[in-house]
Amino acid sequence: MSVKSFQQEAIYRVKGWWSTWFASTSFLLACAVFLTIIAWKSPVLLFCLLMSGCVVTLIQKIGKSLNIPEKLLLLLQTTAIATILSFFWIDYFSVQAAAQFFGKAEQFFKTSFNNNGADTAVSLVFNILRAFYLLYIAASLVGVINAVRKDEDWQVVARTPLLVVVAVTIADVLTNFIIGPVGGGN
Repeated sequence: MSVKSFQQEAIYRVKGWWSTWFASTSFLLACAVFLTIIAWKSPVLLFCLLMSGCVVTLIQKIGKSLNIPEKLLLLLQTTAIATILSFFWIDYFSVQAAAQFFGKAEQFFKTSFNNNGADTAVSLVFNILRAFYLLYIAASLVGVINAVRKDEDWQVVARTPLLVVVAVTIADVLTNFIIGPVGGGN
């Protein structure tokens, strides 16, 4: 290839790049406005979107250089976006837990045993109760799903866990009635 043809091809590529860029200016402006609004509301989301774009571009470049099939490339890019955005959702929804299950009972015992400094022990006991309850519900749900998969009568399998959930809920409501407002009328 001669120098002149190389220069002409370089000029042609630059012209193509400029025409593509100017044709997509309205799209780029719309993206800039969108990203500005996101940056005002949630800088973490903006960071996750920018990281997703960079990672997808990086995967595309590496995939093209290694001749990875398009379907696998698309799967890798989708997985990368889902992973990065899941970190955003984890950050967005990560707040201090405000357990409602036997919350007033826990607060009652904390105020009752306040002189002994048993706050940590009371919280530990109630958190263990909550953990056992959630594990029981999860294990029961797995049993119900397996019964549905095996075409068994899932209603019989679900009856006992449902009764436990109803009984614990009624016990919590009755505890709230018995204890009443704790901590100055809450």
